[in-house]
Amino acid sequence: MSDTVPVREGLFDEIDGGRLLANRCKACGRTYFPKAAFCYDCLAKEMEEIVLSRRGKLYSWAIGRMASTHLEPPYAVGLVDLPERVRIFAPLLLVSDESYRIGMDMEVYLDDLWEENGKRIRGYKFKPVGRKQGRSIDVA
Repeated sequence: MSDTVPVREGLFDEIDGGRLLANRCKACGRTYFPKAAFCYDCLAKEMEEIVLSRRGKLYSWAIGRMASTHLEPPYAVGLVDLPERVRIFAPLLLVSDESYRIGMDMEVYLDDLWEENGKRIRGYKFKPVGRKQGRSIDVA
């Protein structure tokens, strides 16, 4: 059995099915995901770690039909706006009977993204609220 490693340390934890971890500037309140070392808006250095909301709204999406470095086509990717005023680019759960709509409610979940050097790379994806998570299926 292969080991599982996060796609990048500090992006998420496994609590309650997965939570995205960000940070917020203590001076101006700007939120960053992934975390920033300092605030790019006001240049303050005091940042506090926060947990992002699990749900957001789909801002935009696309279906990939050409192979990428780690994703086999077809695959879906999108931008999801969270209440903390942060827009996240992420893979989306791809299902044949679900058409995405701008503004639809989405929720984050954790999944294995690909396998590399005998290790499963784990990361986050978004799916329509209420949709069961699982492996993506082909879209005709």
